[in-house]
Amino acid sequence: MVKVTLPPHLASTLITGFNAGIPILVGVFAVWMQIADLALSKLSLFAKGELPNRYDYIVVGGGSGGSAVAARLAEDPSVSVLLLESGGDPNPMTYIPGALAFVAHPATQYYYSTVPQAFSGFGLKDRSIPWPRGRGLGGSSNINFMIYNRGNPSDYNRWAEITGDKRWSWENVIDYFLKMEDYYGNWEGNGHHSKGGPLRIEPIRYSPGMEYVLAAGEEIGLPTRDANSIVQTPGISPIDYTQRSGSRFGTYRAYIQPNEKRPNFKVLRYSQATKIQFDDKFQAIGVNYRRHGLEKFVGVKREIILSCGTMGSAQLLMLSGIGPKEHLLELGIRPLLDLPVGYNLQDHVITYVGPFLLNKPETSYIEERDLGTEAVLNYMKYGSGPLSTALGATEFAFLSSSIAPNPSWPDLAWSMHNVGVYKSLGNTLDTIFSTKGNIFTRHLKPYLGHDGHFIMQVLGLPKSVGRLWLRDSNPNSLPLIDPGYYSDPNGQDIKAMLEGIEVAIRLYENTTSLGGKLGSRLSPSKILGCEEHEHRSRGYWECVARTLTGTLYHPTGTCSMGKPGVKGTVVDSQLRVLGTKGLRVADSSIMPKVVNSNTNAPTIMIGELCADMVKETWGLK
Repeated sequence: MVKVTLPPHLASTLITGFNAGIPILVGVFAVWMQIADLALSKLSLFAKGELPNRYDYIVVGGGSGGSAVAARLAEDPSVSVLLLESGGDPNPMTYIPGALAFVAHPATQYYYSTVPQAFSGFGLKDRSIPWPRGRGLGGSSNINFMIYNRGNPSDYNRWAEITGDKRWSWENVIDYFLKMEDYYGNWEGNGHHSKGGPLRIEPIRYSPGMEYVLAAGEEIGLPTRDANSIVQTPGISPIDYTQRSGSRFGTYRAYIQPNEKRPNFKVLRYSQATKIQFDDKFQAIGVNYRRHGLEKFVGVKREIILSCGTMGSAQLLMLSGIGPKEHLLELGIRPLLDLPVGYNLQDHVITYVGPFLLNKPETSYIEERDLGTEAVLNYMKYGSGPLSTALGATEFAFLSSSIAPNPSWPDLAWSMHNVGVYKSLGNTLDTIFSTKGNIFTRHLKPYLGHDGHFIMQVLGLPKSVGRLWLRDSNPNSLPLIDPGYYSDPNGQDIKAMLEGIEVAIRLYENTTSLGGKLGSRLSPSKILGCEEHEHRSRGYWECVARTLTGTLYHPTGTCSMGKPGVKGTVVDSQLRVLGTKGLRVADSSIMPKVVNSNTNAPTIMIGELCADMVKETWGLK
């Protein structure tokens, strides 16, 4: 390993330059990539003539689900496949996990946000919660925390029950998870993973203080275990990342890049779909799209598969006349089919718990101390160190509240960050949550330079359900989103969250491994806005949860899968849009119930399974 020591003032200058330079580079790369695509498009047209006006299959959206669908369909050389993607290739800066907080740009993400929340978001600007989603080939796998979690077997057995189709049971979907894995993670060799698939999975490469957290978990009944085995009982796991040698490995690298040179596979970047066209028998016949400022149309011979994500697929269906009839009429859109598109919106709500202050140095990441020339050089050479992780996410835990369906089906999770209190952390968290009054910056200021950890408390199986609807009939307008956090009438969601917070405090304060050896303790200051509550009381933590309300970026359900004729169903168990022919949806929007895990891997699985359904329908190889 390279060892370089810099004076503190030079290290601080380097960090400031690094943090300030990344957004500039993101913007430069974004402009250059779009100009290059336009130039290449003109050269291609000059050399080869116009593109085909019809394809066998059109996949709209090259995110986690769409990448898998498109690449798998293109495996059969007898068919033609077109992938339309509104963005371009992943921005080079997104490959560095440690740069995640600085890569926000219109070229890398959509700036969705919620409407003002009635029961949460009290400490946020306009009570609105940012919901960024990835833009470009790879979708949100380009801007997520890279955490590989499959979900609970019971999640999928419930899907099978809702749809009446055993193909969605755990017994079947596990084969698709195994099919997509190229696994070199923390649990290699335990019999629950496989190698040779397109998606590279590796263990975390930087984990200060992890051994203390795992030992503390053992003390309170949260043992160290593989959450991706045949059961998902409560426990804590070192994170398995979708990365290779410390570099992000999203679905562009896994599915698109290795297959794009197939002669039957065409990828059109910077191509925003605006409407699905149907004939008078509701057969999908093509897609209107806008590319480099020009309006275009491309026809389809067999099927269109929408993979635009929970917001994008619902929006495109409604723009195309498929959705709640009265809502479409209000916006001047001619309704073709009256379906509950946009309803059943579910998400994993989070809140911040911390900081837990530690007495032992270097049991966490502190930017001013740990990010310098040495860290940069080691990352460049070995792919290790703090730049290989996203905001210090180190462990992930699952636990069950008293409301959980059963002990082996946890309803809570922790995203655990072994991150001390460094200078820019408060500003980063204020930006992520969009707080008013710089709540995090002011809360953390007394503890600057102190080693510590924090937890994002996650509600894994929410009872609250929201809705998405169109702002207007303009395809460029982002839809209106109301997740309805903590709106469940019996208050079970907030109750479960408070139980999870109490366990987190017990982990850090009442164990030998953390409380004893490291002197771990929750910081004594209160979150701004909750000062009137007794510190640590349930009233206080409920205030915190409703004040610092965020998302784990897992929106699902707006094109819900179910049985035809059953209220709430938009697509059937084969992901076909009800009432249409030749139109399917394959992304997180089809989840009838959100899984208690990160949703990236389940969304890829949906894409894999959809591809097989299409192949089966048409007798493809």
